[in-house]
Amino acid sequence: MDGRGKLENKQIFYIIDTINEAINRHKKIRFRKIEYNVKKERVLHHGGEKYTFSPYSLVWDGDNYYVVGYSDKYENIGSHRVDRIAEQPEILDEPAVPPKAGFSVEKYVKTTFRMYNAPRKEVELLCDNGVMDAIIDQFGPDVHTYAGDLQNFRVIEEVAVGKVFFNWIFGFEGKVRIKAPADVKEQYRQMVENAAKVL
Repeated sequence: MDGRGKLENKQIFYIIDTINEAINRHKKIRFRKIEYNVKKERVLHHGGEKYTFSPYSLVWDGDNYYVVGYSDKYENIGSHRVDRIAEQPEILDEPAVPPKAGFSVEKYVKTTFRMYNAPRKEVELLCDNGVMDAIIDQFGPDVHTYAGDLQNFRVIEEVAVGKVFFNWIFGFEGKVRIKAPADVKEQYRQMVENAAKVL
């Protein structure tokens, strides 16, 4: 990992090794996370709160390693950046929460948009016929598409609804629109309006 000190490199290797061991043993792990303050100092996230997590897989995405699994705190699938884990995790005796039937790490990564943890919702998109390649690149060839009109098709997929998703939509300059649900459309509208106010 370029630009990182040797000690930090070594610690990350220990963290990855411990997570792999927990995955192989089907055990939960517990760890603390770090964040950076305004002075660029590493500090404990939420005052050193400990997270209990059932790890399913390690994923390399966007130049970072992430651990994907089940979060006890949020009672849902989530992910954490490995380099933001404060120290070597503790492997618990408690068995990991098994993934739901049909869960796919690959699909989770594709629909989470660079692993930003955000609420996951099923959304319906109205897409110009010319963007099918981009839709398949993002969601995979098994993406759920439906007929729209002569110029558009519909996509219904579960995504992580947050700024990264909205930025991805915005990049199509109107060729991909959010059709449903209404609250996601409203979040996107507010984000665009707030951005326009600073022009």
